[in-house]
Amino acid sequence: MQPRRRLFSALLALVAITAILPTVGLRAAPDPGDLEAARDRLFELEREFQLVSEEYNLVREDLVAIQGEMAEIRLVVREIQGRMDTKKAAAIKVATELYKSGPGAVAIESVLSAESLAEIETRLEYLKSTQTAQAKVFERLAVDQNLLAHNLGLLEADRAKALAAETRLTDLRQDIQGKVDDQKGEVATLNAAIARARRQAAAAEAAAIDAQPGIPLPPVNIKPAPAPNERAQVAVEAALSQVGKPYQWGAAGPDSYDCSGLTMWAWAQAGVGLPHNSGAQYSATVRVDQSDLASGDLMFFGSPIHHVAMYIGNGQMVEAPYSGQTVRVVSASRSDYVGAGRPGV
Repeated sequence: MQPRRRLFSALLALVAITAILPTVGLRAAPDPGDLEAARDRLFELEREFQLVSEEYNLVREDLVAIQGEMAEIRLVVREIQGRMDTKKAAAIKVATELYKSGPGAVAIESVLSAESLAEIETRLEYLKSTQTAQAKVFERLAVDQNLLAHNLGLLEADRAKALAAETRLTDLRQDIQGKVDDQKGEVATLNAAIARARRQAAAAEAAAIDAQPGIPLPPVNIKPAPAPNERAQVAVEAALSQVGKPYQWGAAGPDSYDCSGLTMWAWAQAGVGLPHNSGAQYSATVRVDQSDLASGDLMFFGSPIHHVAMYIGNGQMVEAPYSGQTVRVVSASRSDYVGAGRPGV
C-alpha cells in the first residue's frame, strides 16, 4: 500500500471509530478489526436511513398513482351521470308519449278510432315503436346504473388505499425525522473528526488519494468518461452539476436531493422519466453487466435495494448519500452492489 493510502486509511478509521467507540477516544493507529467495525457501522447507518427514506418515496409514488386513478374514475362517473341524465330525459319523453296515446284500453280506442286501415297500421306501429324505445331506454339506464355503482365502488376502494398511504407517510416521516435527530450528533462528530484529521495529516496530500467507499472525492479528481449517447451525456452533466448540494430525504431538486431524487432529476433533464424510488428505478431500467457499465448507467446497492447512484466512468459514481452529506463523487466500488440499469433504452 502506498504511504499516502496508508495514511488516508488510518484517518478513515480514526473518524469512524470516533462515532462507534466514543469512550475509547481518538487513536493514531487503530487495529484492522476497529477499521472493519467502523466501515460496518457507516454502512449500517446509511442502510437504516435509506431503507426508510426510500420506502417513503415508494409510498408517495403509490399515493400519486392512486390519486391519478381516482381523478380518472371521477371523470368516468361524471360522464356516466351525464349520460344517465340524458337517458332519463328521454325516458320521461317516451313515457309522456305513451301516456298521451294511452296504455291498454285507451291505446286500443286510439287505434279503433282511426278512419282508415292505413291509419290503424300507422298507430299500431307508433305504439309498438314507442314501447320498444321505452324498453331500450330503461335497459340502457340499468346498464349505466350498474356501471356507475361499479366505478363508485372503485373510487371508494381507492379512497381507502389513499388514506392508508397517507397514514403510512405520516408514520414514515416521524420515523425518518427520528433517525435524523438520533444521527445528528454522530454525523457532527464525524465531520469534526474529519476536519481535525485533515489539519493534522496534511489535507493537500490526502486530497489526491483514491476515495474509500463513503468518503467524497475532491472536485479536482472528478473524471467522467464520455457517455455512449447524447441523452446519457446530458444526464451525467446534469448530475455532476449538482455536486455540493445537500442531501435531503424525499427531495428531487433543484436545491437538494435524496439518492433516487438525484438520478430521477438528472435523467429528467435528458427527457427520460424515472420513478422516485431506487427499487422502482431498478425495475424501470434495462439490466447491464458490471463489465459493460457506461457513463449514465445507474448502480444499485443493498438488499432490499435502498440506494442508487449514477456511474460516470473511470470507476467513479455520483450520488446523494445520506443526511448530513452533500451530492458527491465517490468510488463506484461498494460491497453491497446488486446490479446496474440503463435508463431510456
